[in-house]
Amino acid sequence: MGRKTSQIKAQMVSTMEIPRDLAYQEVLLTVTGNTSVCVENYRSILEYTTQKVLLLTKNGRLQITGKCLEIQSYTSDEMLITGHITEIAFLN
Repeated sequence: MGRKTSQIKAQMVSTMEIPRDLAYQEVLLTVTGNTSVCVENYRSILEYTTQKVLLLTKNGRLQITGKCLEIQSYTSDEMLITGHITEIAFLN
């Protein structure tokens, strides 16, 4: 996307008060304590073990580490991960 197009899009998003996660398909995390995380706007699952879940997002990779991790549910754009979560990191 060109610079001018990006500026126009940013102005439209601001003027229309569209949430950034919708307009730019940014990852949205909802963390509940250290036992669950809901991830919205991910692209695909790269790795899944009981110690690590690695997801591809629009802006890179998202790594969730812990113990007894389990994907409770998922759709094409939302996922619920439960277990003992010790770290959430965005990787380049």
